[in-house]
Amino acid sequence: MAVDDEHVVAPRWLPSPFVLLGGLLWAVLSAAAWNVPMCCEAGLNAAVVERLRSSLLHPAFPMTDLPAVASAHYSPYAVLQGVTARFSGLSGPSVLALSAAVNLALLLTGIGRLARLLTPSRWVPVLALIPPALIHWADPGRWSAPSTFAVALTLNLWAWTGRAVTRVPRPRPGRPPGRVPRWAEAAGIGVLLGLVLLVHPPTALGAALGVVALIAVKQRTRIRPTVRRWALAALCAAAVAAVWPYYNGLTAVRPPASAGATSSPSGDGVPASGEPYTWATAHIPPGEVVLTDSLPAMYALAGHGAFVLADEVPDAGLPAAERRARGRAVTAYLDPATPQEERDRITGRYGVRWALLTRFQRLPENATVLAYSPRTGEVLARVAER
Repeated sequence: MAVDDEHVVAPRWLPSPFVLLGGLLWAVLSAAAWNVPMCCEAGLNAAVVERLRSSLLHPAFPMTDLPAVASAHYSPYAVLQGVTARFSGLSGPSVLALSAAVNLALLLTGIGRLARLLTPSRWVPVLALIPPALIHWADPGRWSAPSTFAVALTLNLWAWTGRAVTRVPRPRPGRPPGRVPRWAEAAGIGVLLGLVLLVHPPTALGAALGVVALIAVKQRTRIRPTVRRWALAALCAAAVAAVWPYYNGLTAVRPPASAGATSSPSGDGVPASGEPYTWATAHIPPGEVVLTDSLPAMYALAGHGAFVLADEVPDAGLPAAERRARGRAVTAYLDPATPQEERDRITGRYGVRWALLTRFQRLPENATVLAYSPRTGEVLARVAER
C-alpha cells in the first residue's frame, strides 16, 4: 500500500538536518580556526587581545606602542577576550581560535532561532549555512571575528524581537491584556542592540532596521500602546553605547579596513602574504618594538604581542602627525642613503630593538641577523641599543 509522503514524520529522537549539518560545520570551522594565519583581520584582532592581556584598563594601541585614547578596537567583545586571556594565561591567537568556536555557535543558534520564527520549513536554515562556509573557504585569514560576533548577536536579537511582538498577550483577572513587549524585555532588546553598536556599528544599522521591520510587520497588538516600551529599548541602546568607558559608541570613528596588501619592494619579490612569521616571532619578546614596512609582517608581529614602529593601516584614534612622523622614520631608516648615525637616532627615539627586512633592503651596520625565512628571503635582525 502506498504511503502518503505528507504524513511521514521523522522520529523525535532524530536531530533535524540543520542540527546535523550545522554541528558538522561548527566542528570543521572551529578546528580550522587554530590554523588561521596571523594576517589581516586575524592578526589585528589577536593584537587587540594581547594589549588587553597586558593592561586591561589602559591598553596601548593594537599595533603602536602608545596609550590608546578612544580606540574603537576595544569593544565589549574585545574586552571579554582580554579578560579571558588575562586570567587563563592564553595568548592572543589562542583566545582568537576559541572565540571562533563561540562566535560560530552563536551564529548557528541565531540562524536556527530566526528561521523557526519565519518559516516552519526544516530546510530553510540549512540553506543559510552555505554563506559562512563559503566565506571561510574563500579566505580564512580575513574572517572578521568582531563582525561575526555582531552578526550572531543580530540574528538572536531579531529572533528575540520577533518572539516578543508575536506573543499573544494574556488577560489578567480584573485587568486588560498585557502590553507586548514587557518593560524588561524591551530594555533587554535595547541593551543587546547597544552591544552590537559597540562591537560593529555597520552591523548595528542593519540590526536596528530589522527590529523596526519586525515591529511594523509582526506586532500582534497595536503599536501605539507599546511606543513607550520601544522608546525605552532605543534609550537603553543609546545609553549602553554612550557610557562604554573605552570610547563613546555614538561618536567613535571606526578604523579603516585592511586591504591585505603586502609591501612592494623594487624588483620581482616573493609576496609575503600568508607567511606565518613564526620564525621571527619566536625571537621577539611581547611588548618590544619592530621596524618593518611589510604589512603582513606587521599583523603577524602584533598578533603575537610585539609592537611595530609605524602601522600602514593606522588606528583612527592615533594622531595624524604622530602617524606621519613614524612613517617618515621607517622610510628614512630603510633608505640606503641614510647615515648610520640617523638610523641610531631613530631606533633610540622610538625604542626599536628589532628590524624585519625584505631581501631587497640593506642590513644596518650595527644589526645582527637572528632568523630568516627561506620562503620569502626576509630577515629578522637585532638592533644595537642606544
